[in-house]
Amino acid sequence: MSEYEDDQFEEYLGPSKSQIKREMHALQELGKRICELPKKQLKTLPLTATMIEAVAEWDRIKKNEAKRRHLQYVGKVMRTEDVESIQLALDKQDPSSEEYNRVLHQQEKWRERLITEGNDALSEFCSSFDVTDIQHLRQLIRNAVKEHELKETNPDAPPIKMGKSAARKLFLFIKTFYPSA
Repeated sequence: MSEYEDDQFEEYLGPSKSQIKREMHALQELGKRICELPKKQLKTLPLTATMIEAVAEWDRIKKNEAKRRHLQYVGKVMRTEDVESIQLALDKQDPSSEEYNRVLHQQEKWRERLITEGNDALSEFCSSFDVTDIQHLRQLIRNAVKEHELKETNPDAPPIKMGKSAARKLFLFIKTFYPSA
């Protein structure tokens, strides 16, 4: 064989047509997942204005065939989106994902530290996150500590009937400092 023929076999023409089609279907599925999210969760995703309009249009469409065609359009719009950051934001909202569990464990650790370590943990939390309502946070910690001490001294006591427990309220407050969680 001549050198010319060897070079001909080394030429790479890019992904196959089937591979491109699989990627487009994956983008359509991701777009469908985004379209079916509640509005509150949708606001936490890093979407462009075009994608937000496409999602709003999805809500107005009632016919199945029109929805199928619109999903193709959504898939086309998804090609211009930052898919990795959208997927990460979706994973933070999906309870079955590792990212969601990682963030959840961080929040639980902060709650336990704030209850057990006192002012050291409070000052570290306030410096790590931009806490503006420190007084409210102190009150939540105080209530959670009292509840924790009550449970330790009398484990057989019935649960407190005040709605949400103090530790749960503290957890929900901590959760507000984590984006998309």
